[in-house]
Amino acid sequence: MKTKILLFGMILSIFSFTSCSKDSDPATNQATVNSTDIVASQKMDNAIDDVSFIADDQYEISEGSMTGKTAGGGYMSMMPSCVSVSDLGSSTTVRVLTMTFGTANSPCVFRGRSIKGKIVLTRTIGMTFPKTMTVTYTDFYINDNKLEGTSTWKREMLGDGTTLHPKTTFTMTGMKLTTSAGVYTRNGERIREMTAGFLTRMSPTDDVFSTYGTCTTTLANGTTITSLIEMATPLVHKNVCSFQQTPMPFPVSGVLKLTKNTHFATIDYGTGDCDNLAMQSIDGGVATQITLGN
Repeated sequence: MKTKILLFGMILSIFSFTSCSKDSDPATNQATVNSTDIVASQKMDNAIDDVSFIADDQYEISEGSMTGKTAGGGYMSMMPSCVSVSDLGSSTTVRVLTMTFGTANSPCVFRGRSIKGKIVLTRTIGMTFPKTMTVTYTDFYINDNKLEGTSTWKREMLGDGTTLHPKTTFTMTGMKLTTSAGVYTRNGERIREMTAGFLTRMSPTDDVFSTYGTCTTTLANGTTITSLIEMATPLVHKNVCSFQQTPMPFPVSGVLKLTKNTHFATIDYGTGDCDNLAMQSIDGGVATQITLGN
């Protein structure tokens, strides 16, 4: 996914967290950031990251030759064969693509997760940046969690020559994720910048992305969680981790801070290894290891 952003996410593989400690006081547990809050927030993060990955891939497939990459070869799509793409309603200035993921009874498996339904991508065509795209969803599910709403994708190009690379901003307004535990709503921005791999179009597995930004998630019980990823400590994703025999589509490094009321949780994703481990600290306390999973 050359110039495959973000955004997710980018945008951010549906996480299940196992913590080594739990608060036995229900009232305190409700006020502080707990494991349930973290799982809920990360489910939305990972759904957005998948969509960002998909949107970037399709941009490259249909318009990558106009982005300033070195010539030769062409771009290798990262989409599995169970995804079909239809060009419907395009004009000389606007491209409209409908992506269908498997069928209701036979979903696609992508980066280790089950995906079904449709995404419609509508974007501007041409050499002028920034490029913009709207992303809408029709009966679209990731691991049986339904994603709804309309989000905005914006692509910029930074640097020149060997430093040329894309930066994508994924804006979410009233995005909804419906799970077995209820409905979660997301507002905010995720910015995903490609930090390695842009000049090697035929080797997408060497791509590396840094993601940062702020957003809020309203949980099924009405509680609001603020999610902050600072530019100085972005979440780093390596494509090579997503396409191992056992996919590990999780951040390999970076820090995520979740705030609820006056309390917070900090999640540190490590130092670069392709694994499903992270360290979690509540209100600045002792960090404990957690396991990330689909």
